[in-house]
Amino acid sequence: MLVTQKCYYIPGGVLGSEADNVPGENRSEKKKKKKKNTAQENQVGANASVSERGHEDISTLKSEENQTAGKSSQVVTFPNGLVVEELAMGKPDGKRASRGKQVSVHYIGKLKKNGKIFDSNVGGAPFKFRLGVGEVIKGWDVGVEGMRIGDKRKLIIPPSMGYGSKGAGGRIPPNSWLEFDVELVGVR
Repeated sequence: MLVTQKCYYIPGGVLGSEADNVPGENRSEKKKKKKKNTAQENQVGANASVSERGHEDISTLKSEENQTAGKSSQVVTFPNGLVVEELAMGKPDGKRASRGKQVSVHYIGKLKKNGKIFDSNVGGAPFKFRLGVGEVIKGWDVGVEGMRIGDKRKLIIPPSMGYGSKGAGGRIPPNSWLEFDVELVGVR
């Protein structure tokens, strides 16, 4: 089952549908409609994947059976803005990354604003760290947890879970949103 709905982008990172923009509708009716739409979106939850085409976004909702077949990605958006998107699934019986475990990852780090790569270890030795104990930025501690060996995820990390108002060196400006493509290659 495939359902398509046209959506538009509202500054601040919110997607709204054409149904949200009805002329002549008063504010309280819009709020009620928005509340109803939000409840419907929450029911769909992680079954939504969004692809951009020009200035319009097309939201494609796929049934759970397609997801289990690995044909669509699963996206989880946290209230603080952190986005965790499953890009590829590893072995179903593979070791799972959990708090306190040492994990090894390959990654590419980009600035979300312009896509500029600021760090990568692809083609080199995996980056190792202990998960959930603050050795890395908070976005990684949350975003990598639960991955299995071979899983690939895209993490979109808000400044509050990244490098904040200080930035990092000359490569990551203050208050930057970060985008990481991460592959889990080991758990100990």
